[in-house]
Amino acid sequence: MKNTIKLAFKKVSSTDPPTKGILAVSGGLDSVVLAHLFKLEAIPFSIAHCNFQLRGSESDTDAQFVSELADSMGVSCYMTQFETKSYAEEHGISTQMAARILRYQWFESLALEHSAEWIATAHHLNDQVETTLLNFARGTGLPGLTGMRENTPLPYAQHSTHLVLLRPLLTTTRAELETFATAHNIVWREDSSNHSDHYQRNYIRHHLVPHFQALNNNFIHTVSRNIHRLQSTDENLGFLLNHYLKFDESTNQIDTVLLKALPAPDQALHLLLHKHGFTEDQSRQAAAHLSDGQLDIVSDTGCRLLIHQKVIQIISNQPKLKAIALQIHENDLMVRLPNQENLFLIHSEPLPPFPDGKDSIIIDAALVKYPLTWRNWQSGDAFQPFGMGGKHQKLQDFFTNLKLSPLEKEEIRILVNGDDTIIWVLGYRSSEAYKITSKTVKALKIVRG
Repeated sequence: MKNTIKLAFKKVSSTDPPTKGILAVSGGLDSVVLAHLFKLEAIPFSIAHCNFQLRGSESDTDAQFVSELADSMGVSCYMTQFETKSYAEEHGISTQMAARILRYQWFESLALEHSAEWIATAHHLNDQVETTLLNFARGTGLPGLTGMRENTPLPYAQHSTHLVLLRPLLTTTRAELETFATAHNIVWREDSSNHSDHYQRNYIRHHLVPHFQALNNNFIHTVSRNIHRLQSTDENLGFLLNHYLKFDESTNQIDTVLLKALPAPDQALHLLLHKHGFTEDQSRQAAAHLSDGQLDIVSDTGCRLLIHQKVIQIISNQPKLKAIALQIHENDLMVRLPNQENLFLIHSEPLPPFPDGKDSIIIDAALVKYPLTWRNWQSGDAFQPFGMGGKHQKLQDFFTNLKLSPLEKEEIRILVNGDDTIIWVLGYRSSEAYKITSKTVKALKIVRG
């Protein structure tokens, strides 16, 4: 097991001992043994313990046990508790999924606060086998059959992309952990819920795995070898797909024309998208919209997938922009906007040359009614695009003619007169209704910068 620990850390750290990290400790056999192994190997670590408040006083006793373990080892111990069931009900997810999201988001905040570079959990080989069987029973594609990886980005990270999740015990069986614990007189807490078949994972552990072991007494290690084969297959397919689709990870864009030429576009998409948190159902949904070219969905991890024209774009952890409105008054000469831009309002003579409406406009000052409003555009907004002779056009149609992507549309802001008519679609066009004419006496120049 010591060699396993060393190999796991060689993948993320070139220093000896490895860089500082945080170990998740529940108080059970696997995490307590891993804490002792870290201590034996002089790996700098702190302990993190989550109380999910799902087992009453037993959960509180676990927390006390972990605190005393940390004290005995002379390491820092961070603890928190969650209203797990309330969170699950509020978000319409299972208790297990709620616990997973809550703990990993807390781990991220801990790592950022204490400058840790990795988070370690004590998932072992039996957990790996159970996860794979559970995914197979639920119905999964190839990614679900590849199980957990020893080294991955931290799930559900919201503010950091460099944090690593380590699972150093994935090649170690529970029996080996028990043997090590007995030999070293290690004490641990037994979770009473592990004996119940209420959870699907426990049912697999208690009933299915023993039947497979009756057929093959080396079943756990046989599955482990198969998982490694499937992981290699998954990596090879990903490599080939990326090259065929010319997938650019810097822009996260996929060519839909090349994708549609594949025998099973939905499965190809799932292989590419599962690492961003998109489910197989979402991959099928995306594949169904390749021809109409319009889709905007969000994964459990907060990534967005946009289909526009002939491109799929994946945006990491970037939710839709919230609606913002800002008023501009008559005496304002410069206004600082929420998007970090400025608007400069300059009164001038109505003399050419006139700007094109991208970064500045010049309008008839007599037609301006304060306060002006800078805001997001909304469905149903319409204006008179300059150069169209006063004809009205909905902004949605205006953007469609420009072939703007959904993301480009979201970033657009408009300047609205006090009578609710649009003066300027910033970055694109001013309104014909406010143009300079032979009757204009004073002009107002508005510059974005």
